[in-house]
Amino acid sequence: MENENKESKSNGMEILENVIKSNMENIEQNIKLQFAIENHTTLLNEIQMSLQEIHSIYDDAVRFSKLEEAKRTEFLASIPTQIETVLSKETKDDLKGFGKDIKWKKIFIWSGIGVFVFSVLVFIASINFSTNWYRESIKAKSELRQDILNEIADEGKNIYDENEIKILSENTQIMQSWIKSNPKKAEDFLRFKDGFEASMKSK
Repeated sequence: MENENKESKSNGMEILENVIKSNMENIEQNIKLQFAIENHTTLLNEIQMSLQEIHSIYDDAVRFSKLEEAKRTEFLASIPTQIETVLSKETKDDLKGFGKDIKWKKIFIWSGIGVFVFSVLVFIASINFSTNWYRESIKAKSELRQDILNEIADEGKNIYDENEIKILSENTQIMQSWIKSNPKKAEDFLRFKDGFEASMKSK
């Protein structure tokens, strides 16, 4: 009996210790949970304050944008679409003079271009005329030379090289000197010469 009482007491103490231990663990968990809830609450409050600040900044930006658009519209409306200018007489005279100068300069430039084009055309025509004249002059000289040669040939004459005539004259003088110095030997040569000339005439 005593043993059973001891065992029941020891079991009761273990149960009590387990309950106390479980309560202590629950209390610790509750404390940790409470801290976590407080942290989340603080974080939510900070987020809410940040959102409020962002919303305030957004509202300020919208107001500034509307104000800037209104100012721009007002500024654009204040710009005149037409500007009336009043020029003095001197300015008008200067503008007229400037316009006349431009006209004269245009006339001068176009005149210069016309003169340049005309000069180029005259230059080309001169080259063409000179080329044709040179060809015709060469052709005329050739024809004149041929006419002179034809007239000489019609008269039974001919044109020889001056150097050949000089050589022939020298040879003739040498032959005459030889004939005079060798009259006996020259007779045979003179007979041969007469026969050769006669045969040439007969041809």
